[in-house]
Amino acid sequence: MLELLIAAGVAGYAATECEVAFERREEARLLLRLRPACPVGHASTEGAVRAILAQTDGPDELSLSLGRLERYPWLSTLLARQASSSLRWNLAAGRPYEGSYNAYVAAALRGMPEFTTLFGKWRILGVSVEKVLLKPAAQLSLPAGAPVPPDAKLPYDAIVWVTLQRP
Repeated sequence: MLELLIAAGVAGYAATECEVAFERREEARLLLRLRPACPVGHASTEGAVRAILAQTDGPDELSLSLGRLERYPWLSTLLARQASSSLRWNLAAGRPYEGSYNAYVAAALRGMPEFTTLFGKWRILGVSVEKVLLKPAAQLSLPAGAPVPPDAKLPYDAIVWVTLQRP
């Protein structure tokens, strides 16, 4: 059986940096997607997330796609900084000591208050991550004098989906 998936554009968010387009698609659960036209800061990300969730009526659960973390430089930087000081990230090997890259980044995001507070009163049921990208520490925005070898590879980008439950 062939199913047609229709992504509907819904009102977007006028961030300070650029427009953040919203998409909405109905599948097994409601799927929402943010599509920033340029990299956006924390306040703009929070504003866009709150705006798209405020337009949502109906289902108690939904999935929200943030897309690639590189579109949110503040979050990308937080992820790299978190990994640079984490006992779970192997700086020499450029990978988590245990588990997959995806599982590591998902757990790291769930542990960041800056990330979890984006969703207001909505409850985070899960964070799904794929296609984690790494860069040498020397190419990332880390604090001056960070005790990380310049060639240590750290996660900075991934595709992120968050499953949320209505409060």
